[in-house]
Amino acid sequence: MTTRQNNSRKFNPFLLSEQVKNILKSNGFTSLFNYNDYEFFKEECKEAFNKALAIAERFMADADPNQNDLNDYLF
Repeated sequence: MTTRQNNSRKFNPFLLSEQVKNILKSNGFTSLFNYNDYEFFKEECKEAFNKALAIAERFMADADPNQNDLNDYLF
């Protein structure tokens, strides 16, 4: 197995967890993601049409607004 093949399996943008991470990152909540909560929210949102968005919204709903990554920047 080459290094390229080994590294290509580490990041797959089509994985549901990667989609959730990208949504959280675009909203400034990268620090919220953890796999325990992800698995819990994944089970709760299994009937949703857009599972990644539904899971990300659950992360953001349960979050403290002060945990937003954008609070560190001056606008």
